[in-house]
Amino acid sequence: MLSKMYSPRVVIIGAGIVGTNVADELVARGWTNITVVDQGPLDMPGGSTSHAPGLVFQTNVCKTMTLFAKYTVEKLKALEEDGENCFNQVGGLEIATDEARLAEIKRKHGYAQSWGIEAHLISPEECMEKYPLLNKEQVLGGLHIPTDGLAKAARAVQLLINRTRKAGVQYIDKTPV
Repeated sequence: MLSKMYSPRVVIIGAGIVGTNVADELVARGWTNITVVDQGPLDMPGGSTSHAPGLVFQTNVCKTMTLFAKYTVEKLKALEEDGENCFNQVGGLEIATDEARLAEIKRKHGYAQSWGIEAHLISPEECMEKYPLLNKEQVLGGLHIPTDGLAKAARAVQLLINRTRKAGVQYIDKTPV
């Protein structure tokens, strides 16, 4: 528990992937006197972080959201311990099974190129090579983004808690707000 004399500059509600990243970003910008409060235990905060599958698709119609996602990938790749980072860069594959979806992934390909994300429009055969369980008769094409992948969010949270604690961030768990 914190002493009565402690007066945080900022209080962050939630010690999941968002809250711990906010604390980390504030520390990186020189902020001090940061407190993070979570209703669950810090060894595994509940909420979205523990439930989300961790898929990270970087391409979005909004350039800002694309840049956020790209930054997230780079941050998770750099966040590591014992030689293991927090991002499994397996690539992303979006499949078109009708003409409307094919037009949509062609637009997304254009956005990706415009926003600096490597992206490839691929044939049904190439889709099958990447994911053989597809029904080839239903696939019209695909969009492959090699830098997309899976975030290891729970691991990232633990590493961010450790890193920000070393920088002086105070964490209070098991405290509903």
